[in-house]
Amino acid sequence: GYNHPLFFMIEINNLSFARGNSLIFKDISFSVKPGQVMVIQGPNGKGKTTLLLNIIQLLDPLNGDVKLNNIKLDNQTASDCFLYLGENNFAYDQMTLSQNIGYWLSIHNVIFAKEIINKSIKYLFGELNLNKMFYQLSFGQKKKLQLLLLMLVNKPIWILDDPFNGLDNNTIKKITTLLAKKVENKGSIIIASHQDLSIPHRKFKLV
Repeated sequence: GYNHPLFFMIEINNLSFARGNSLIFKDISFSVKPGQVMVIQGPNGKGKTTLLLNIIQLLDPLNGDVKLNNIKLDNQTASDCFLYLGENNFAYDQMTLSQNIGYWLSIHNVIFAKEIINKSIKYLFGELNLNKMFYQLSFGQKKKLQLLLLMLVNKPIWILDDPFNGLDNNTIKKITTLLAKKVENKGSIIIASHQDLSIPHRKFKLV
């Protein structure tokens, strides 16, 4: 794969995006250093998700660009460096949890010892029947599975779309601990969220 340095400076330069004739956002610029968390805030429908998709190159901006360590981002680098967690990009209804986890790890080229997976499951869920189909999970459990998958793939930059939505405080605490660890290891995190994080972060408001 792409031989990337472990630490990244992300720069978003004058990013604008339009859908049809309507401008969703205009001239957005900010940077995130290694070991930093940036929280994107703003009312629903104001383009938070769209901005994240622009950053990870799943949508093309009208203008502006994204740079990693001063080099303009391309698709390959984006998929090597970014781990994106959105509303519904991560699991299949008709597969068991066990199959979903296996599939997720295989597309990200990760191989894991069973013990590590079991330990991570215990941490987030306590107990979980891996033979359950994904569609049988409650909303909260689906969110937790999403976060479990996040724990299992180590990419330098996490891009998280509303990760706390619908979760209980206990789970939010656990996730915040994971985020803190990521930052300690000099990872970078960009989160779209309504909630304030209990770890140091900077804010960017979409208006």
